[in-house]
Amino acid sequence: MSKVLIPGSLGAVLALLLASCGGGGGSSVTAPATPAPAPASPTPCLVNIVADAAVDGGKTAGATVLACGSARLADVSWTQVSGPAVTMLATRSPTIALETAAAGTVRLRADVQLSDGSSTSASADIVIGAAPAGSYITVRADHAVRPGADTSLRAWPVLVGSDAVNTIVWTQLSGPSVKMDTSDNHLLMFTAPAVGTDTVLKFRATLTTTSGRQDQDDVTVGVEAQPAPPAGALFDTTERVHPYRAASAYAGVLVRCAYDLSLYYDDTGKNNLCSAGSLPLLQAEAGAGAVPSVAQIMGRVLVSHDFLGANFEQFLLTQDPQGDFRRLLAATSAIVIGSHVRPSYYTPATGAIYVDASNLWLTPEQRDVVTEVPDYRLAYADALNYSTFARQVKNNAYARRSFPATTRLARTVDELVFDLGHLMYHELAHAGDYFPPSDRTLDPAQSIWANVVGRLNARALASDALAAQYPLTSAEMKGLGQVLYQGATPTDVQKAYTAADVGRFFGSDRASDDYAYSIVGNSSSREDLAMLNEEFMMSYRQGVQYDLAFTNKYVDGMSGAQLVVAWGERGRIAEPAIKPRIKLVLQRIEPWIDPAAVDGLPAPLMMRAGDSWDASLVLGAVSASGVHQFARASVDPVQRARDDRKKPPHR
Repeated sequence: MSKVLIPGSLGAVLALLLASCGGGGGSSVTAPATPAPAPASPTPCLVNIVADAAVDGGKTAGATVLACGSARLADVSWTQVSGPAVTMLATRSPTIALETAAAGTVRLRADVQLSDGSSTSASADIVIGAAPAGSYITVRADHAVRPGADTSLRAWPVLVGSDAVNTIVWTQLSGPSVKMDTSDNHLLMFTAPAVGTDTVLKFRATLTTTSGRQDQDDVTVGVEAQPAPPAGALFDTTERVHPYRAASAYAGVLVRCAYDLSLYYDDTGKNNLCSAGSLPLLQAEAGAGAVPSVAQIMGRVLVSHDFLGANFEQFLLTQDPQGDFRRLLAATSAIVIGSHVRPSYYTPATGAIYVDASNLWLTPEQRDVVTEVPDYRLAYADALNYSTFARQVKNNAYARRSFPATTRLARTVDELVFDLGHLMYHELAHAGDYFPPSDRTLDPAQSIWANVVGRLNARALASDALAAQYPLTSAEMKGLGQVLYQGATPTDVQKAYTAADVGRFFGSDRASDDYAYSIVGNSSSREDLAMLNEEFMMSYRQGVQYDLAFTNKYVDGMSGAQLVVAWGERGRIAEPAIKPRIKLVLQRIEPWIDPAAVDGLPAPLMMRAGDSWDASLVLGAVSASGVHQFARASVDPVQRARDDRKKPPHR
């Protein structure tokens, strides 16, 4: 399916014939006089559309609108004008992907507002043909990014009969050259290049099957031109987001205050952070001591795709019966949910939480827009001689299903609690650490950061009290934490540690998870507090226990049966040495929960050294309620082991 450059609509037939690219406004036609008048000047180019001219049915089509003048795209809105119905999820993005089905001609319109205040529109037609007769390939999904963003595209072979994939070969057809990572030939990953003007990158995936059939599919990624971030920038790159509730009280300042590439901080006198009066904490909007409503929370949400906001709203409405998430969100100023946010994090610089969209998709089509680029911190463990495995367990079975990226699976809103729920308990614990219920009255003239920096420097946060009263003591684990989560180069001694060594270091201390040893500057216990809160709340509210084990070195392709546990424990947060630490956290950041609930946690269970990771799933007795439903899901054992390999828990 070739790409063609489509002019934008000009408002009059004659202007359309004369213009070389899109623009706003029309033109009049005057009867010729004698002698003939000079030709009218072409309408200035405002936007172009690059789109598929034609696509086979069942394949994914795409279209990108680009600014072609000095002004940049400020806002974009795509609509389907006519033709067979198609699925479009990225209607507020410069690049849109279409899931096709019925044959016919689809006409699309992009309504655009530009940074200079002008507006225009452009249209494109895409002809959808019949589906291929044999095996074929489609690439999902065309999308837009900004310079410096890591992104991915996945090839989906559709195989007929006994046909199988022989090879998938990726090539770049146009645009600034990028370094393509195709180590998994179904997946292309790359970093968006710096560009001076809006640009389209075009790639092709060519499938060859075992029967000798060949098919190919082209895909585009739009790259929006952006100025270089300033010195002291809060963000290296951002993605296009918009307020989920356009009419909310703070919609006009959300992007500027929470997720703008121009935000910077050099020092207290040289920064452009928004004041707490411009974008206050949610607590200020709800009222002192009040619990924010779902409507108030949704008025602070920025999304890259509208379905992310809709799914988040349903999660809050159906999965927060005790109001824990709403109470914790009172300590934030905004919630940014993006298809290219990875890893998820919270920062007191803006007071906002940034959520990886992988925690919020419900359908395969929604999942297609989420980047598959792995968390950059995964590579930090490569030089060590052991691996760490973790899982959520309920009634001696996996609490959550496995969702391999190679399958077209859907999930329900109530399943989000295992991914989004534990993320929220973790990241919002950070927000509560900086702004506990007792310290949410801020000076509106100062930035959110300026309101907390004094307490931070005085080590007056809950995490500081945790470190002072119940410090972690293992020097070995603190050193490994710097390697695993901060990227420090491991020493020869650290490289020689066995899984049994690490189990001995960890087991003799009082952390609930090895991520507790991730230390940045004087933040010696920030992640320690967040992990305690996450694990307690998932157990207390969801009946989920966490397994943690140290095994022999994992090599891609291993199953859980090949991984030998040297040390492992389930429900470690119920250890006597850890319970007082949890109570301190609850008293400071979640005072609505009775600390006595900690004493009701299920007793921890040790795994037996020498058993495999798979064999360690069933420990002790199964409860009367029986095996959890997700235990019966059929999952490739290699995929399950890959899922269980310990990943950095956000930041």
